[in-house]
Amino acid sequence: MSRLKFSAVSSCIFLMLSLVFYISMINKTERVSEQQKVQIEKQIALDLPLLDLPNELYKHAGNKDALVGYIDSLNSYLRMSNLRVIDISTGEIAHSDLKAKQFISSLATSEGPVNIIFSVDEHYLTPSNKIFFLFFLLISLFVAVWLKVVDSKKNNVSLNKSINSAASMPMPLAVIIDLRNKTLSHSYNKEHSVQLANKPLCFYLALVEYCSANSDVILNHNKNVPDELIELANKYFYRLTELGHTIRKRPNFNNSLEKTLSEIRASLDDVLNEYPEEKEIYYPPKAYGEGSRSRLHSYGLINIAKGNIEIIGK
Repeated sequence: MSRLKFSAVSSCIFLMLSLVFYISMINKTERVSEQQKVQIEKQIALDLPLLDLPNELYKHAGNKDALVGYIDSLNSYLRMSNLRVIDISTGEIAHSDLKAKQFISSLATSEGPVNIIFSVDEHYLTPSNKIFFLFFLLISLFVAVWLKVVDSKKNNVSLNKSINSAASMPMPLAVIIDLRNKTLSHSYNKEHSVQLANKPLCFYLALVEYCSANSDVILNHNKNVPDELIELANKYFYRLTELGHTIRKRPNFNNSLEKTLSEIRASLDDVLNEYPEEKEIYYPPKAYGEGSRSRLHSYGLINIAKGNIEIIGK
């Protein structure tokens, strides 16, 4: 998990927990305030006969000091709440006269309405509540770290699986032709090699190179070997002489073509004995049928592009 993703996850968790707590705290505070407001209204309604409130009808000014003391006693009961009683009065009060965060609650009496002015202190981030936000921050960091560890372990498991899959996947077979000792082998078992005479060795190398460059070529027995193929065979023959092999004379690659191909097939049969499915790639096709039909097929390596041939000493 990247640092940016870690920060985003922890921030989202913290904001989500804080939002849920904040909404629940507001709802709880409003519910408690409403209950206390109802209790205060009931208490004031019971104490109205004892309150010396001003009365415009009787031109009575009331006892303001006693009223202030009574309001202070009510607020002492509300000291743990966001709710406060500001004033208790009779008559009409315009809402425009109220300050911010103040509201009116009215009690109906026989002498007219009695107005109770409350104020609400919407101060939710108290020191005790701030502890919860710190706790949420720690939870967010813990969850983000845990997710990072889980993600890291998952990536390690995936990487190990990829490494194990790559390690368990066998390397493709490669036919190895060594010009230095004129042998044929394969990459799965390099110790098992087969000697090949000069003519079939050079002709097979030329056939591989020619068919790799001309995948759609048709090579018939009843036609001469293409000049380009002969040139390639001669090139490998001269390479054998350069490597120090004692050779009497350059072979004629047009003569005894079927014998040359038979020697190549016999060597490949020995080398690829345990992997018969690979013969279709490296094996010059045999002719099937009798008479002239046996001359109509092609001995070209049409699938050689799917193979892998390693030439040593080229």
